[in-house]
Amino acid sequence: MPSPYDRMIGDFLLPRRPFFRDTRIMDATRSSFDLACWRGGVPRMSVAHTHDDLEFNTAPVELEYLVDGRQVVIPAGALAVFWAARPHQLVRDSGGSELTWLTVPLAQARGWRLPGEFLARMFAGDIAVAEAARGPLDLAERVGSWGEELRPGHPLRRAAVGEVQAFVLRAAHATAAGATAGSVAGGLRADVADMAAWIAEHAAEDVSVAQVAAHVHLHPHHAMAVFRAALGVTIGEYLAQCRIARARELLLTTDEAIPDIAVSAGFGSLSQFYARFRDHTGEAPAAYRRRHAG
Repeated sequence: MPSPYDRMIGDFLLPRRPFFRDTRIMDATRSSFDLACWRGGVPRMSVAHTHDDLEFNTAPVELEYLVDGRQVVIPAGALAVFWAARPHQLVRDSGGSELTWLTVPLAQARGWRLPGEFLARMFAGDIAVAEAARGPLDLAERVGSWGEELRPGHPLRRAAVGEVQAFVLRAAHATAAGATAGSVAGGLRADVADMAAWIAEHAAEDVSVAQVAAHVHLHPHHAMAVFRAALGVTIGEYLAQCRIARARELLLTTDEAIPDIAVSAGFGSLSQFYARFRDHTGEAPAAYRRRHAG
């Protein structure tokens, strides 16, 4: 009979808890933040989350993230981009410095004929980096106009979308063969970081809370408590995020049948896969694959 800790793995639903990005209240359950650009100083993010956008960001200070179970640092002044369908979270605050973000829905970005090697890196979970966000890659310089002009109904929205498309293409070419954000041992508790990395590595397997806790030599009760306190989600939810991210990748990069993808991503039944996928993306797997085809 499964233990109480193992049964909690089935509790995949994210708590409906918002977090702040600048003055906006973001719902961590949103499947996309749409085509948008904004800037602000932020504390460390209280929730590990996913959304189906390419996320570009830059800051005058180092940014420390947990992405897909890995602690990574984005150098100060660099432009970084990653596929935000991977569970991610800013784990060290900006110290009062302003961060600049651009989010581009993946379906829209794929229509812009981005380099194949760049998309391959995104689907593989890389954080691609252009060493200096200057000139045509200076996102901070453009946020003032794009932040307003990308809003629905703005008379200059079409022009702004064209400018964003050119920016994304330049960034994709600049980062396609460039550096990947390096790993770091930073501000996140070492045991939490180790648990997140272990979950990401073993997400396709039959994972239990007891196994996760044993990896860092903690009692399961304590492991659950410190994990949720640090990342804002349960061990079960983080596992689900990793599995859904893998399913998204397989839907977009292979012709595997959906039942096979469910198994490959670590789901115990097809019905569970369909339910969790819809919870996280707002649509069925087949609809997701069709929307991104082309």
